[in-house]
Parts: sequence; C-alpha cells; structure tokens
Amino acid sequence: MSQVLGVLQTVGYLALAVFLLMLMITIHEFGHYITAKILKFKIYEFSIGMGKPIYKKTKKNGEIFAIRMIPVGGYCSFGEDNTELPDTDPNSFNNKAPWKRLIVMFSGAFFNFLSAIIFAAILLTMMGYGRVANLGTHNYQNVIESVTSENVTLADILNQGDKIVDADGNHFELVYDTTSQNGTNRMLIESINGKKMNVFFTGASTILENSHEGDDVNLVITWKEQDGTGAIVIQKATVTLQNISMEQWEALSKSAYSLPYGDKIYHNVGGAMLKAIPFSFEIAGMIFKILGQLVTGQLGMNAIGGTVATVSVMGSTIGAAMAYSAEVFFSQILFLLTLISINLAVFNWLPIPSLDGARMVFVIIEWIRGKPINRELEAKIHTVGIICLLGFVVFADVFWVFNNISSCFLL
Repeated sequence: MSQVLGVLQTVGYLALAVFLLMLMITIHEFGHYITAKILKFKIYEFSIGMGKPIYKKTKKNGEIFAIRMIPVGGYCSFGEDNTELPDTDPNSFNNKAPWKRLIVMFSGAFFNFLSAIIFAAILLTMMGYGRVANLGTHNYQNVIESVTSENVTLADILNQGDKIVDADGNHFELVYDTTSQNGTNRMLIESINGKKMNVFFTGASTILENSHEGDDVNLVITWKEQDGTGAIVIQKATVTLQNISMEQWEALSKSAYSLPYGDKIYHNVGGAMLKAIPFSFEIAGMIFKILGQLVTGQLGMNAIGGTVATVSVMGSTIGAAMAYSAEVFFSQILFLLTLISINLAVFNWLPIPSLDGARMVFVIIEWIRGKPINRELEAKIHTVGIICLLGFVVFADVFWVFNNISSCFLL
C-alpha cells in the first residue's frame, strides 16, 4: 500500500511540474496574443499544448482557441509562415510594419520575464533575499585530511597561522563559547569579498570560485555575545583572512547556509519589487553563463536535458520541498516559476531558427533592406530549425535518462 501511495505522490509531483511548465508557456503565448490584439493583427489560433484538441472554440472573428492533448508547448498563430501570394489583408502578420512585428515577437519572452519579476517579488516578500554562511561546528574530517576532530569548528581552520586581521590591520581571533545554549556560539559570514550571499544560488563556493590558495579574502562576520549586564547583543566585524591555505579555502567554500539572527531579511512589497528586478537579472546572467560553458565545452551533455528532464527535476524538487514547511514548499514553487520564466525568456530571444529571436532577426533585416527575404526560404529555414531543435531536445532527454539509469546501476 505504501508503494502505491509513493507512486501516486510521484505522479502528483510530476503533474504539478507539468502544470507549472504549461502555465509559463501560456503566459508566453498570451504575451504574443495581447500585443497582437492591441496592434490589430489578424490572429488565426491560440493553442495550449500539442496534438489533437480536447477543447476547441471558434470566435465570431475566426480566431480559434484550443487546448490540445499533449501538455507540451503551445503557439499563437498569425499566419507568419504563409507563403501564398499575394496576401492582400492589411492586418496579416507579414503586411504589418516591421516595428509592430518586432513588438509582437518580443512580447512573449518579455511577458515571461515580467512574470518572473512578479514571482520573484512574492518570493522575496516571503523568504527575504539575504542569507549568511554558518561557521558552526561541523565534521570536516572527510574534506580536510589534516583535521581529525569530529567537532572541529571553521573558526579553528580560519585561525590557522593567526592570519586574520580587522579593518585596522590588527590581529583578530574568532572565538566561540561552545558551552552556550543561547546561540552565542554561532558565528555567521554576511559577505565574502564584498558580495553577499543570496537566498538560492549565490553561496560561498560561488563567490570564491575566482579565489585561490594564497589570496586574501575579506569577510563581514556577525555573532552574538553577552554584554556587561548579561544581555545578548549582536556584534559585527569586517576582517581579512590573509594568504589563505587550501584548508581555509575549503572550509569557507563549504560553509553551510544559515539564517541571520532572528531575521529573514523580509521585504515589504515595494522593497521586494526593487530586489526582484536585479534578482531576476542575476538568474538570467547565470543562465547565459551556463550556455557559455556548454558552448565552450566546460559543461558536458549530462548538465542539460529536454522536457522530460525538466519535468523530472521539477517534480523531484517539489517532492523534496513537501518534506519541509509550507513556507519552504511555496518558496520552491515560486523559485521554480521564476527560473522557468527566465529560462523561457532567454531561450526564446536566442537567434535560433524557429524561435522568436531568429524571427526578429529576419524582420530587422527586412527593415534595413526595405524588402523581405524570400518568404519560402525563411519558412524552410524555420522548419529545419524546429526539426533540429526538437531532435536536440529528444536527444538531450534520451541522454539524460540513460545517464541517470546508468548512475542508478553503478550505485
């Protein structure tokens, strides 16, 4: 019975993942649709999903709305690949001014990015933006061979060689009250080399990826201690760890995430919106960085996947979040929505045939030349592009599935 429930739970997580993915696709296509309506384009069909329609309605103006059987993809058709000549309808896509066509094609990804900012703002209102690294007691025996104690603190490692100085250049020692039960034995890193860690993807290891053994590392640290009256006060200091050893670099990069003292750094709606914009651009930058690493070969095929891989990873993330509080669950959902939205925006703006980015390139060329490239040739290029793209997605998914099955057998 428990196995059946487990399967049902997994199916539920995957169904929710598919729903979230289709929601983002719907927002994308709605961006195309609403701008086309505003600019008075002729619209043939607005469809969510692929394959045979399970719901279909034709409006009086001829527009078709459909929900299709396969919950993957969607489209808003303007007849842009129509090669029939002559096309005398002034509202048809190819007869509209180039700047209007650019707006319509740009809008799908723009709506995704705009929705990402909204989701990120809600996320940051719930969870805050900043996080800190915990310098608490951990077992680093398996990480650093020179350390054998199971209760060694990161402070012990960071203090190696008395190389920590404060902002004035004076010696500074990280001290713990390891017997305390009131939290005064916790010391936190707020920032490393002037960069604060954030809620999901900028951790100590990311910040330190351009640092090496022998470098100086600047830290802002905070801790609690008792003052003369016995009250707990929060202290903060800016220190420099000079000429780091490899053990110190390892200790810093593997510092565990923690929350600030009693403060999740919540934002009001206005503050969250202001943070959500750079937060979203930071995610976009991360995506471009990954794309660059794929192109240069720094990342292999095992780092990517298609629709199956995306849904599977989303389902696993949702399932893992269910084990925690409702706050953690909804924050993961919001983060997934933000991440997927920005992924769709970035990917669709790439100049790959059949995607919005490539179509925009053709319109820009037409605008510059004063006449379009042969419509039949453009349609063929986009057809070949979509076939190659779908083939790559299938290949990536097959490779991903095979790689994961192989890993399971190896384990």
